[in-house]
Amino acid sequence: MRKGVAKRALCAAMAGLMALSIAGCGSSGSSLGGDTQAAASGDNSGDTAAAAESGGEQKVIRFMHRFPDEPYNSFIEAKLHEYEETHPDIKFEITNAANQAYKERIQVVLGGDERPDIFFSWAGDFTERFIREGLVLDLTPYLDADQEWKDSLMESQMDIYTTDDGMVYGIPFRLDCKLFFYNTQIFEENNLEVPTTWDELIQVCETLKAAGITPISFGNLEPWSCSHYVGTLNQLCVPDDVREKDYNPSTGEFTDPGYVEALEYYQKLLPYMTENPNGIKPDMGRMNFAMGQAGMYYAELVEIPTLRTDNPDIQFGMFKFPEIEGAAGNPNILTGAPEGFVVCSKTQYPDECVEFLKWFLGPEVGAEQCQEIGWFNASKIDISGVTDQALVDGFNTIMDAEAMSEWLDNALYSTVCDEYLTAVSDLTNGDVTPEQAMERIRAKALEAQTLVGTSGTEEASQ
Repeated sequence: MRKGVAKRALCAAMAGLMALSIAGCGSSGSSLGGDTQAAASGDNSGDTAAAAESGGEQKVIRFMHRFPDEPYNSFIEAKLHEYEETHPDIKFEITNAANQAYKERIQVVLGGDERPDIFFSWAGDFTERFIREGLVLDLTPYLDADQEWKDSLMESQMDIYTTDDGMVYGIPFRLDCKLFFYNTQIFEENNLEVPTTWDELIQVCETLKAAGITPISFGNLEPWSCSHYVGTLNQLCVPDDVREKDYNPSTGEFTDPGYVEALEYYQKLLPYMTENPNGIKPDMGRMNFAMGQAGMYYAELVEIPTLRTDNPDIQFGMFKFPEIEGAAGNPNILTGAPEGFVVCSKTQYPDECVEFLKWFLGPEVGAEQCQEIGWFNASKIDISGVTDQALVDGFNTIMDAEAMSEWLDNALYSTVCDEYLTAVSDLTNGDVTPEQAMERIRAKALEAQTLVGTSGTEEASQ
């Protein structure tokens, strides 16, 4: 169902569900318990009266996102409150949870009566499973009816949220990619140059290790982290068309030798990474790098603001994952994808939801977003006012990339993804070989073919 990676020219779960605390934006709401953030409550009598005077009904829109941390949660809530002020007939109920808990919870709530009207969702099979279940609104007619809105969005980023048959199912909230961050002071003190090839990367790692410095900070307690390495290595080692076929749950086989080769390269990096990464949270890996305890960190562009919060004095540069000479894949692909919001097809208020997204994910709010929290949306905004050169460099890297490929853990069918993450975590522990890991993944891929019918609809519960 996804478009081929080559066409995307640019511009599992952990144990236990985290229950969500729900409170209406300006209403009393209801609570499911748990330690997630909830929207602030307040007196909504004025808004209700205003809605009544205008002759409109009170429309409660459930809004679910995965950014409970500050300042992101406050920015989102402030924008929703702002929209309510100019649209007194609209009230939002805001629910949020952190990354892993969100992935699990959204699959549960979409199947119930309290499903959100608008919800965050990653591109790729993570969302396309919901499309196969008829739970996602097709935004194509809305975009076609509003050419100005359509033209205001980066085509290269919208392509990621478009299926092969032309259905646009989401609008990007933030652009993202994966790059190696490196500590410029550590590199200068050890007379190191930025590596552009695999052999140069290994030589940099050897030099740092000999100097008593951890070459690469890495935490894989949440195994999506290892999937970013393996996803990039798959792009470098496996031809585009083969990888596209295998990432499709209807045709996936994973028999190409490049997949084993990718895991072998990952295995070669492990001696240079933080010791026992499976016992370290990913954000601790970032913290260790921020505090100067490692020379490099394979990071997301959207981590730059948090990295500066960890250590305002850190000086760092960025470089793309080095090329592997002679590998069969595509070295011009950049790992990463925009992340955005989707409208549920079961909502009572599809037009209102789309109208809100036009504003919330548009250029006006997008300009405020990059200035206030350091994230870019997919609108064609003027970035001349952005003073953080790292943000500008990362943004330009995305714009200059030949193509992008979404995160491995979101591109794959859920059961295949779960096995991939588990197998790579076992490989990280030294419990399996690359060949053994791929045998397990192949078995799950063949099983997935039986779960997805030729029409693209799940024939059995995942």
